[in-house]
Amino acid sequence: MHSSVDSLFGTDGIRGKANLYPMTPQIALAAGVAAAKVLTNHCQSKNRHRIVVGRDTRLSSRMLEYAFISGVVSQGVDVYELGVLPSPALGSFTKVYEAIGGVMVSASHNPFYDNGLKFFSFDGSKLDSELEKEIEKEIKQFDWLGTEGPTGSQLGNILLLEDTTREYQNLLKSFFPSEMSLKGMRIAIDTANGASFEAGPSLLESFGASVFPFGKEPNGININFNCGSMNPQNIQQAVLMTGADLGIALDGDGDRLVLCDEKGQLCDGDDILAILALDFLKKKALSKNTVVATVMSNLGLDETLHEEGIRVIRTAVGDRNVAEVLKKEGLSLGGEQSGHIIPFAYSKTADGLLTALIILEIMSSTGNSLGSLKKKLKRYPQRLWNLEVSQKKPLDEIPGLKKLMDEAQATFNGKGRILLRYSGTEPKIRLLVEAKDEDQVNKVGQKLLTFLRESLS
Repeated sequence: MHSSVDSLFGTDGIRGKANLYPMTPQIALAAGVAAAKVLTNHCQSKNRHRIVVGRDTRLSSRMLEYAFISGVVSQGVDVYELGVLPSPALGSFTKVYEAIGGVMVSASHNPFYDNGLKFFSFDGSKLDSELEKEIEKEIKQFDWLGTEGPTGSQLGNILLLEDTTREYQNLLKSFFPSEMSLKGMRIAIDTANGASFEAGPSLLESFGASVFPFGKEPNGININFNCGSMNPQNIQQAVLMTGADLGIALDGDGDRLVLCDEKGQLCDGDDILAILALDFLKKKALSKNTVVATVMSNLGLDETLHEEGIRVIRTAVGDRNVAEVLKKEGLSLGGEQSGHIIPFAYSKTADGLLTALIILEIMSSTGNSLGSLKKKLKRYPQRLWNLEVSQKKPLDEIPGLKKLMDEAQATFNGKGRILLRYSGTEPKIRLLVEAKDEDQVNKVGQKLLTFLRESLS
């Protein structure tokens, strides 16, 4: 049994181990019913309503997708089934097909045995938390035996759309000059045996690049397994092995990006944000000379951009939080250190392939290598530890933790910080320590890790 007070939604939709609560076909069915009801209630259009649905390559994705679709059409709402494609494509198609919302069946960077439901608004952005709460309330009130709906011709239709990968590629290409060419460029790409396995390599080839694809043979159980952005050592090896000018590593649903330069050095979200911010500034495309980052970004990002007259706004972790500030403040660029980058003028959600293309366009137009572009970011030594936990005890209820963190923070003399938070998608606690001195980072980190292991074991 699960308590009705248990929250279904985490930082990015509903997520968990497939076929266990809350990621069961039963919950997916109830979520389909709930999404159809809630999104219809908030839609102004008098036209027939539709929801777009896509999935990644996990073994369980079809099972959950079909359950969700059944729930939607049982409420008289149509479904456009888009097949396997990246999450950001699903977000874009929500807007393109004038849907009342969209759902991506994916657990993003998690292992294959996990899965999730990511919800998108009619404009292609992540669904806001208030609507998620309404959907959750409907799911928990779902009556398994007594729920009835429209009958006969009032049931929703299911339309299977063909060639959505090509449509997504054409959408991305429309953002760039028609004469843009990557001819002569050698690019390695790891699509994590995930949702970008078709779209990624062929898109780069269409610009004339010589492409070396990896992680492109999904079998249902190898998504994110020793590949993709969560295992960046592979793209480093691929770049060195192929002599590539650039390496691209995506996660299972294609919204997270890690790059590798021509010397095999990694570029994370902070590097990418710095490169894009400076380029956008030069092109007068950086709205209000401001970038949005999360609390996880390196302090060096603030210092580097400040020197160029660029302000950095910090948000809580999660690309949805970044997107909300971008929308509210009328800004054009934001992202996370983890590799979720949102070029807001083009996409309302993080898009790995789109971001990679923008970087490639900068390299092509300036003649600069990625290695020379990334040198501009001056970093503080920073380390992130992930500790598995059996329970997520509130941090303010752990005796002695605040005192220990305050003492450690005081040793930095204002030139460092400590962040501690539970993962919103996994049973882990994340500890980030950052300071000007690397030895101090490791010393403080190990002291806190020892304490946390004893307190949360």
